[in-house]
Amino acid sequence: MRIPSLSPGKHNWTQSISALTTSQDISEMRSRILLVDDESSVRDSLYTILERGGYEVLAASNGTDGLTVFRQSRRPIDLLVTDYSMPHMSGLELARECLRLYGELSVLYVSGSGPDEELQAELQARKRGFLAKPFRGAELLRKTRELLLSESNPQLSPSHSS
Repeated sequence: MRIPSLSPGKHNWTQSISALTTSQDISEMRSRILLVDDESSVRDSLYTILERGGYEVLAASNGTDGLTVFRQSRRPIDLLVTDYSMPHMSGLELARECLRLYGELSVLYVSGSGPDEELQAELQARKRGFLAKPFRGAELLRKTRELLLSESNPQLSPSHSS
């Protein structure tokens, strides 16, 4: 993003602020989320909730496609939201592959069942979260915000992110 000069004589403050808030600049500042779920109805619902929440959302229907999208993304992905149980490549396998490429990635696992022992261990890592399906849109947005805030400010505890 190009930041306009604020030197006197070139731009006044109002013009500079206006230049910073064009829709193109705002889309460049939005957090980027990769959503991966093999159930199209779930994926479509989560996509809509996240997009309406102000996030830029990329979606894939399985782990392999999700990894391809992750690798080809021109801007870094801030948060991976993935179904834990998917055929061929689980959400945990996808997250591990993505984390090898970008170690600062936040991950939110969603699942219709509770976390197994392997996922419980994974959830102990920083910037990890879990939501059990079904959940409300507000819960998804709260958890998304919490994980993204933990990325930008590790000292911020979840109780202060409301």
